[in-house]
Amino acid sequence: MEVNISNLHHFSAFYGNFAIYTTTDKKDGLIDRQGQIVYRAGEFDIATHVEGTTFLFQNVDGSGKEMLFDAASREKQYREQPQVERKPMEKEYLVAPNRIAFQKNDLFGIKDEQGNIIVKPQYSQVSSLGENIGLVRVKDKNNKCGIIYAEDGRQFIPCKYKYIIHKRQTDTYKVVTLKGKCGLLDYTAKPIIPARYDALDVTDNVNEIAVKRGGSCFFIDSAQQKLDFIEAWEYVDFKTI
Repeated sequence: MEVNISNLHHFSAFYGNFAIYTTTDKKDGLIDRQGQIVYRAGEFDIATHVEGTTFLFQNVDGSGKEMLFDAASREKQYREQPQVERKPMEKEYLVAPNRIAFQKNDLFGIKDEQGNIIVKPQYSQVSSLGENIGLVRVKDKNNKCGIIYAEDGRQFIPCKYKYIIHKRQTDTYKVVTLKGKCGLLDYTAKPIIPARYDALDVTDNVNEIAVKRGGSCFFIDSAQQKLDFIEAWEYVDFKTI
């Protein structure tokens, strides 16, 4: 089944029956499971799944316009983009239950709410993975990313990646190596998908993973078997990440 997108860069995983596609000029559109274009990439991009079949598109010309698009009904609703207040980075902030990141001499550590130091300042960055999660994402002095236990600072994922994203719907971890290759780890940090793809995305189904490799965009399951609802699409004007 051919997907008629001449400048395709990559797919997202499916949100229900719809997936986001991104072009080489970084514009976003939507396709269905048959590979048919539901919304063609154009003046709106940065597509974000809101809920159900609704996606949010933001205008790229700086006018502050947003569009809510229902992929099932094709209905569009336009609105003004909410203004987001940009706050300076605080020197102390909550990163996990009873765990506070603090800064000293340009490095971050972790203490509890009573002020007891749990992790001495040694990281260039410490960030939360979400409410009630006992894990914290960190970057070392060389900006290599890893994850530690908030309770005592023990290593969960070593600081060897360019970036790590916790995929909350599947409780998995997308990792990006220093060479820009993507893989997927399970909730115990064991590899599900080796880090050998140029792009990778998973939403709420670990058996529907969108990947890009060797100039092709396609979908695989957790056993790396290619799924057939959209065949591999060889695209032109390929640009590496």
